[in-house]
Amino acid sequence: MRILITGAAGFIGRKLTKSLEREHDLRLGDIQPSAGDARFVPCDVTCLPEVQAAMHGIDEVIHLAIAAGHEGDYEDDQFNQLRFDVNVKGTWNVLEAARRTGVRRIVHTSSLMVVWGYPHPEWVPADAAARPVGTYAQTKHLAEVLCEQATRMSNLSIVCLRIAKPIDLDEPAWKQRPVRPQWVPFPDLLEAYRLALTAEISRFEIVTVVGESSRRRWDLSQAEHLLGFRPRYRLEEMGYTLGDEDVPV
Repeated sequence: MRILITGAAGFIGRKLTKSLEREHDLRLGDIQPSAGDARFVPCDVTCLPEVQAAMHGIDEVIHLAIAAGHEGDYEDDQFNQLRFDVNVKGTWNVLEAARRTGVRRIVHTSSLMVVWGYPHPEWVPADAAARPVGTYAQTKHLAEVLCEQATRMSNLSIVCLRIAKPIDLDEPAWKQRPVRPQWVPFPDLLEAYRLALTAEISRFEIVTVVGESSRRRWDLSQAEHLLGFRPRYRLEEMGYTLGDEDVPV
């Protein structure tokens, strides 16, 4: 399968490339392509012609590109403008380019922050109505709305993954401090993306992907039912200490 990954030079993109490159023909898009890898193409998602050129001949897209530098509840006027440009306008460009080039499936990266407004210990359904907290979450919610609308107006099918922050199991420093119970180990997250590429979904679905733990309050049934996803790792059984959901990082 010919897959374009936007934001491929980012934290998740680099890991996902290694996970998929043996099975698929990858094209790696980023605003700053990595030197020395011929698979990289320029792909500034705020520029529709550039996105469309990167998508030529592609079957499926994994949309990872975000406004890099800060995440979560960080607020700054200038950076928030960039967030709207990349996370909202950029997503619209990806959707429009996909429509024009005949892409069949998009795996869109949303965020658990979209439903961060459900207070502890309330159980959060897999496709819970949005309760965004902060500008980052608002832009991610708007991108979800754009994705759903795109499936009504085209032949696209879109799997929207609401993901928690991934944790690198190869980084020992994380065992020296508490981690959040919702964080998802990279192997599980990468498996969710892999399954989302071929899941039998006709139009639009929201799927929550978080780590498994004794303190999980986010429903994973949609991930299991639609993707066949089941977490394999429990951080608390691997030497990690679970802190509060909002413990400072």
